[in-house]
Order: sequence, then structure tokens, then C-alpha cells
Amino acid sequence: MSTDEVFTQLRARGVTAEGARRFADGSAENLDPEALAALTEANLTEAQLHDYVTQAAE
Repeated sequence: MSTDEVFTQLRARGVTAEGARRFADGSAENLDPEALAALTEANLTEAQLHDYVTQAAE
């Protein structure tokens, strides 16, 4: 699956830029369980997470 496809799935599952930023920072304790599951399953690199945060914030 391409990175763009993963990003599309994350958006569809409700992962916001703020949620992805908190996940990347390790402060995901109050993150929506669906968003947390989506981010965990996506298994993104740090660079991909940064790219997702940037795209989702637009």
C-alpha cells in the first residue's frame, strides 16, 4: 500500500493533524481509540508521520 493510500485511510478513520502530532510525541493517552488504532496499524516512519501531520493540517 502506498503512503498516499495509508494517509487516505487515516483521514477516513478520523485521524487529525493534532492526533497524529500527539501520537508522534508519545502523548496519545487521550487520543480517540479508533485514531490510535489506525495510527498503530499504519506503522508509519517518523518522516511519514511528519508528512501526514503537515498534509492533515492543510
